Amino acid sequence: MKKYNFRFVDQPEDPNIGLTNEEIAFLQKELNLQFPENYIYYLQKAGKRSNVFPVEYNITKLEKYQKQLKKALKERNLLSTECLFCFQHHIEYEPLVGQDFETFYFFDLSDPKSPDLYVFGDFITNFDWRGYEKELINKENFVDFINYKTKEKFRIKEKIGIKDILVWIILIPVFIIILIIIIFQNVKEKIKNQ
Repeated sequence: MKKYNFRFVDQPEDPNIGLTNEEIAFLQKELNLQFPENYIYYLQKAGKRSNVFPVEYNITKLEKYQKQLKKALKERNLLSTECLFCFQHHIEYEPLVGQDFETFYFFDLSDPKSPDLYVFGDFITNFDWRGYEKELINKENFVDFINYKTKEKFRIKEKIGIKDILVWIILIPVFIIILIIIIFQNVKEKIKNQ
């Protein structure tokens, strides 16, 4: 199977634990779905336990998620619900608003090679945190989504590349010229005011 560039973090006290191929095959058979390759790879590495973004592998819960998601989307007349696979349903209480916020994470499997990742749930809609409504967000790429969550959780800093160094080499003379102009303008103003 093709390798995917998930950014897995080796945490001895909180390791990633994958599912076996048999467990993954069982889930696909029971749900009558073919999972995307990148999702299968993720399940193999962190399906049973992930130190970044957990996914559900209990078949009863997964079946329940499919029904809940399809019902919620149908009520709002969003997306065709035939080729969707909800792999996580998360409910979190927000004390500031005094409200439960639910979030569905799912794939649109109509294109099995590279399915889009969607997030559907309650989002704050204004600055005073009083307004919230269901919103559908297309996150596009599952690998990028997991890598973003990993970077966010573990505060991973990006490596400085050659491009970054070249940009700084080009920008430093520009900053120096701007600084000289500012100093020259200040001196000119002081002389003018005397």
